[in-house]
Amino acid sequence: MQEIKHSSLTESVSSSIGDFLYFEKFQTDPIVKEGILALINLISDYHEEGHALFPEVLITNDLEFFKSIPNKEILINEAELSVDEFKDVVKLCAPLAINNWIIFIEIKDKKLKYGLVSAEMSDTSPSLYNQTVGALKEEIPNTTIAYIKSLGQKTVELAGLSRRLIISLNLEDPKGYSQNEVHQLSSMITEKCDEHYRVNINTFFEKIIDEALKAGHGNLIGIVEDQEDVIMALKEKLNVNGGVYLPMPIDFEELIVYSEQNKDNESSINLRAHSSILKAMLNHDGITIITNKGRVIGYHLLIDPYVNEGDVLRGGTRSKAYLSMQNCKFFKCCFYKSQDGNIKIWKNE
Repeated sequence: MQEIKHSSLTESVSSSIGDFLYFEKFQTDPIVKEGILALINLISDYHEEGHALFPEVLITNDLEFFKSIPNKEILINEAELSVDEFKDVVKLCAPLAINNWIIFIEIKDKKLKYGLVSAEMSDTSPSLYNQTVGALKEEIPNTTIAYIKSLGQKTVELAGLSRRLIISLNLEDPKGYSQNEVHQLSSMITEKCDEHYRVNINTFFEKIIDEALKAGHGNLIGIVEDQEDVIMALKEKLNVNGGVYLPMPIDFEELIVYSEQNKDNESSINLRAHSSILKAMLNHDGITIITNKGRVIGYHLLIDPYVNEGDVLRGGTRSKAYLSMQNCKFFKCCFYKSQDGNIKIWKNE
């Protein structure tokens, strides 16, 4: 009789989650491991009424640490710890986890408490991800944290205080995710911004670009020196087939500084309105060009080929455009995200 063997992604992913939870010092409970596996599977490709959503989930053993982070909380339910209850968390909370609201789960004493939390009091507030497991994290004694977010195309990040796990739920080769491509890009955009407000401006661009990457099907962003002669040479000499150079650049440094200084509804609404325009530009075909002083000067720019001898052209139109951006010598930094989620960044150093 022919031997039958079984091979499953579930076994491999479950084992990796178990290792992650062990090193992050979560309680050793099979239900927690299976529950997190169920969460990851559900949010990896989450749709509501045909629209893709990207709910993020923060899991902890003690919600008390939120006292150190200004936030708003909405409690949804408390229940006995079970795998089915983890699934209900997604069912009940995922459609509500939009506009900077994050799903929280507290696991304590065989109980599950869950709901929604937002730590973003303004458009320039650091994201909850950055404040808990990112650049601004602070370890709190006896507190464990796991943060789950979709990276697109059935790929999910599971991040803790000491480890970061990228989980691929398909059979394609894993994409090259590093620690901080969007952070690097935002740092280039704010290089010449006012030092007093640079952190706020950087935070703003990180959040807006991250939101655009989630919603879009691929992106090209070019960063240039904020000097009038450089910008003029770019407009005159960069070979493009279509696109728009804005007669008046959108100055996000000015918008953010004004909002931070005034802290009123009018300036906040104005910044938010321009933010939605920027996200739309970033998800338009072609290159969005931003200076290293936070000014958007053009979008939908379809670059002509700049090919050097020996270049190997691979991939589709966006990949070839990314190579041309590097070769043309006009950009300080080039950023690329493919439709399937692959991210690359290049700096002219």
